[in-house]
Amino acid sequence: MSPLVVSSAYLLLAAVSAAAEVSVDDACPSSLVTSVNRFYLQVYDGTCFHFVVNYRRTFEDATEQCLKDGGLLAMPKTPAVNDFLAKQSFEHYGAINEMWIGLNDQSSEGQYVWSDDNPLEWSHFARGNGPTSYWILQQFEDCVALDPLDGLWHDFMCKEDMISASFGSEPKKSYICQYSVAPEPSLVDGGK
Repeated sequence: MSPLVVSSAYLLLAAVSAAAEVSVDDACPSSLVTSVNRFYLQVYDGTCFHFVVNYRRTFEDATEQCLKDGGLLAMPKTPAVNDFLAKQSFEHYGAINEMWIGLNDQSSEGQYVWSDDNPLEWSHFARGNGPTSYWILQQFEDCVALDPLDGLWHDFMCKEDMISASFGSEPKKSYICQYSVAPEPSLVDGGK
């Protein structure tokens, strides 16, 4: 194969790869892009993620904030997404403490569901957490956070109350929101 053909193939591959990348402006809601520091927004696999590392909220408050901005707490349903979130949280933002993700078993003990109401299929719980949590804490620790240091999941108490105070639990954590933006309709697609 001639060098010209190899160079042309490489340039074509580079152009296709660049075109496949989605920018923050394309993947994140415009209201979010204009209201938060873009440094905390990242796109992975077509999904916009907002890394909220400078504010600590309870699980419920973090959930409400994500919803207010049009998203949900992040749902690392695959190893690739989980690894991306952990790596970015630690390496890019310097987070070393657990961060809320959109997974809990508040409705039915041991039955974990995502923020979008889908059941848990793949999990990455640390030993002694999640369905194998220690029995005395299992009924109180219903909300899940991602450890940015190793990517493992830990369950914690969701809110501040007498129970969390008596166990010395700190239910306020940083968190990650995710946003899926539907493409704008165009005249070609039948939009008006």
